Amino acid sequence: MIFVFGPILAVFGISLTRWPIIGTPTFVGLANFQRLLGDGVFWVAMRNTLLYAAILIPGITVLSLATALLLHAGVPGDHVLKPIYVLPVVAGIVVTSNIWKGLLGAFGPLNQLLAGLGLPPVSFFSFSLAPISVAATLVWRNVGYYALFFLAGLVGIDPELYDAAAMDGAGGIQSFRHITLPLLRPVVLLVTILLTIGSFQIFTVVYILTGGGPAYATISVLNYMYETGWRDFSMGYAAAQAAVFFVILLTLSLIQRRVAGEEVAT
Repeated sequence: MIFVFGPILAVFGISLTRWPIIGTPTFVGLANFQRLLGDGVFWVAMRNTLLYAAILIPGITVLSLATALLLHAGVPGDHVLKPIYVLPVVAGIVVTSNIWKGLLGAFGPLNQLLAGLGLPPVSFFSFSLAPISVAATLVWRNVGYYALFFLAGLVGIDPELYDAAAMDGAGGIQSFRHITLPLLRPVVLLVTILLTIGSFQIFTVVYILTGGGPAYATISVLNYMYETGWRDFSMGYAAAQAAVFFVILLTLSLIQRRVAGEEVAT
């Protein structure tokens, strides 16, 4: 009650005030929400956040499953590859974000390689490419981690099922479609739920790589909340953003939970 519902109620209470952090909050009613409806930057941030989720959820799910299948098949050196794939998560998001900021910079190794090949440099943090650079960094960082989830699911599948399918003339694709995927359904649901939560919590990578720019091209909802509350000292308006974002996330979570429940039931 204290550590979960208390902060939620506090956010909704603060959203009804004008509070510059220092001083006493002033009650303004629904003024912050009226301001929010006409705030183009907030809706751009919401669009960017949804775009990240649309890229990360299917992208990481597919790539992590493919990685797990390769590791489960027994590729050479798989005992070394498994810890390497998890290394980006172990290293920490600040470290990996700074690594990619250096790699993708104007004078970074990637542009140096392009120059060595006689190709023009690429502005990876331009208005059109910056969102892709942020998404690519997040995909790279998380694929190995979620591959372990799928690998654990693959290990739990009885090999005799594949032997029986092979005796019936089933090929690799048919076995994957009718045995692997159905038995991995609980893992797929878990991964997609975790990725959905993580996709809407993007902050650090954007903050380090682009700062939300250029021209708000990469800003997420959490980045905009941070700027509103701690840079502009408008905590009441930041709380209104958080309240609206909470309602949207709650709605999406309920929809996903219902779909997941129907999938499990079938």
